[in-house]
Amino acid sequence: MHQLYELNVRTWASERAAELGRPATLDDLPDAWLQHLSENGFTWLYLMGVWPTGPLARAASLADVSLRQYLVSVIPNLCDDDICGNPLAPALYACDPALGGEAALARLRERARSFGLSLMLDFVPNHVGLDHPWVREHPEWFIRGERWQAEREPESWVLLGEQVFAHGRDPNFAPWRSTVQLDYSRPEVHDAMIALASDIAARCDGLRCDVAMLLLPDVFAGTWHRPMPPFWKRCLAEVRAQHPGTLFMAEVYWNREYELQQAGFDFTYDKILYDRLLAGDSWAIRAHLRAAYDYQSHCVHFLENHEEQRAAARFPNPDHHRGALFITGMVPGMLLCHYGQEEGRMLHSSLHARRRPPEAGSEPHRRAYQDLLRLLSERARQDGSWHLCECRQGSPLVGLLWTLPSHHSLLVVVNTSWGDASGCLDLGPLAGRALQLEEMFSEESRKLSAEESQQSGLCLNLPPWGTRAYRIADW
Repeated sequence: MHQLYELNVRTWASERAAELGRPATLDDLPDAWLQHLSENGFTWLYLMGVWPTGPLARAASLADVSLRQYLVSVIPNLCDDDICGNPLAPALYACDPALGGEAALARLRERARSFGLSLMLDFVPNHVGLDHPWVREHPEWFIRGERWQAEREPESWVLLGEQVFAHGRDPNFAPWRSTVQLDYSRPEVHDAMIALASDIAARCDGLRCDVAMLLLPDVFAGTWHRPMPPFWKRCLAEVRAQHPGTLFMAEVYWNREYELQQAGFDFTYDKILYDRLLAGDSWAIRAHLRAAYDYQSHCVHFLENHEEQRAAARFPNPDHHRGALFITGMVPGMLLCHYGQEEGRMLHSSLHARRRPPEAGSEPHRRAYQDLLRLLSERARQDGSWHLCECRQGSPLVGLLWTLPSHHSLLVVVNTSWGDASGCLDLGPLAGRALQLEEMFSEESRKLSAEESQQSGLCLNLPPWGTRAYRIADW
């Protein structure tokens, strides 16, 4: 089982510095906190924001009117020093000196390992920051244009020195004005980026690959009107040859998840499940959960990350949030939890700022998170086999069952609809056995005879987005 915690090190360092009364580095991340992660089942620590942002990229953030308007509305006494720039517009792939540099990063990796935590860092393959030395040293490695383009479309092109460069972009959104787009039609760019990925892999255990689908040949050709040879299979193979065991996680959208899994990625973002849970579309949720185990076991499930709005804001109804959260944690694959999610925070924390909005958070959302951690600690969830239990009558109830020989089984049932729902769940591998069910969040317990578990299964009536969690033993 893989369980990942995403930490925004810039906002963490700002808050830690206020506690210490001095600048904080990665050495100030307490061992007690690392132990807390490990005790709660986390196996990965993903550090967002260790690569430095240069002055040009930071200036782009400072000039972003909509960004400033948002930050002023949620952060008291905002000043320019609070805007640190986009961490996904790296000036260098060397740990920021303000965080203690490469030595502090290496020490943190060893400390994390001592608690059973692997370290994940960002690889941003599509582009670099405006300040990256390659812009000066190898301008031919980038998508370039003419001066008139920079004058006519300043949101898409930038003049740096005597050269005009395209900003990096996702074709469905506005360009990222703190970045410069790499030209993957050039073989030397492939070589340089693979060498860079290998250099990052030498300093961590896994790479989160930002907007990885942008480097699929058809996507790149459609965006920039030039061909590129395949990149990912070669990149992953060569990095793993030099650093065996390196894990690759792809941020990916547009239904390209399976394609990137086939290219060799260990895990791919499951934005599809997130969107279906958010929409509350019971049929679509159940259809998604029927996907092949081999596909689901390579998916990253989440209700928030640094790109999405806070789960407590997108899922304001506590029951909807609880049901959706339990589903993300009880399906195969990797679970991603985001810094502040455990506090039930509702206000988005911008990557461009070193301070988070101050808030107390939502108690029902906090409680759901703590209950999820309790479920994740169950031995069957950690090491067991997964089975999707559905109702023969087509009810919106779904059961997420984990079994492990000689241990209690774990069954989480969710009503994936906005109405009351009844149904009898087929208990799969437990059918035909006499069972005792202990509800984990109440005093309820019940027994099923072998005949009942075989013929009718587990019959329940749940309110909208209601949940039940059972520890199951033979009776």
